[in-house]
Amino acid sequence: MSLDYTIRESSKAKHISLKMSIKGDLEVIVPKGFDRKRIPEILQRKQHWIERVSRRMATQQALVGTDVSDDRPQQIALQAIAENWQVEYGSTRRADIQLVEQPNFALMLRGDITDSDTCKAMLQEWVAHKARTHLPSWLRMVSQEIKLPFKKASIRQQKTIWGSCSVRKTISLNCKLLFLPTPLVRYVFIHELCHTVHLNHSKDFWALVSRHEPDYQSLDASLRDARYLVPWWME
Repeated sequence: MSLDYTIRESSKAKHISLKMSIKGDLEVIVPKGFDRKRIPEILQRKQHWIERVSRRMATQQALVGTDVSDDRPQQIALQAIAENWQVEYGSTRRADIQLVEQPNFALMLRGDITDSDTCKAMLQEWVAHKARTHLPSWLRMVSQEIKLPFKKASIRQQKTIWGSCSVRKTISLNCKLLFLPTPLVRYVFIHELCHTVHLNHSKDFWALVSRHEPDYQSLDASLRDARYLVPWWME
């Protein structure tokens, strides 16, 4: 099997692991001192997993219109709030880049649009702003519905988690939740709200989750692959 991949050595890793990026790049994470000559054999054993994840990722990205070959995105599908934005770019003599919301779910970026990194950073900040506008109030509605109060909500752009809850009942939500289907976002809310009672993943915690979301096991399984619904430019 001919397969392109990169190798990253991690002092925290105890075993070899594989990670597929949103753009379809395969990363092999190995512990320090690992015999790298063993990697091709391990990848051969994991071939079915690699193919399955690649197919799933391609399917999910096609559903939300993600094209990893574009330097700049042409559309932004925010499934969680049922908004699909078209992105337009206008080159001007401005040294910077200005982002403007226009009618009918259109975004216009004007200025030095050849600077794709700045375009990406501005779109990331726009997504974070949308998340701050929509997610805390949505969380509050679910909190009132299931009668599990929290103290405060914050919006971040975490790499590996969708949400967290502190001992002070502060819930942190990932702005990338906007790219997920509504049922998954609601499940994340319920999951974190249940942590206001049980700050662990004990049997009591899962019993509380199941009380408010009987289909939690299926939703939790779907959430594991949900990162492939997030466009590459949000990384």
